[in-house]
Amino acid sequence: MVAKCANSSCSNSFRYLREGKLFLVDRRPFMKAGKAPDLNNPPSHEYFWLCESCKLTMTVTCDPSGHGIVASRAA
Repeated sequence: MVAKCANSSCSNSFRYLREGKLFLVDRRPFMKAGKAPDLNNPPSHEYFWLCESCKLTMTVTCDPSGHGIVASRAA
């Protein structure tokens, strides 16, 4: 569940879908092929939210290990 802005230096709380931007990160390309999900493995998709001010300068992407990270947007 999304509770606050994905930017770790921001404390804005998630309240409405119309405020900010919601990201769905697909982790499947980084997961081991053929391995069925279980309680020890994270889900194949994860949601992140950036507040109104953070969405202007940041985006959410995946690092090489498949974890969602906040990164600066390209100009």
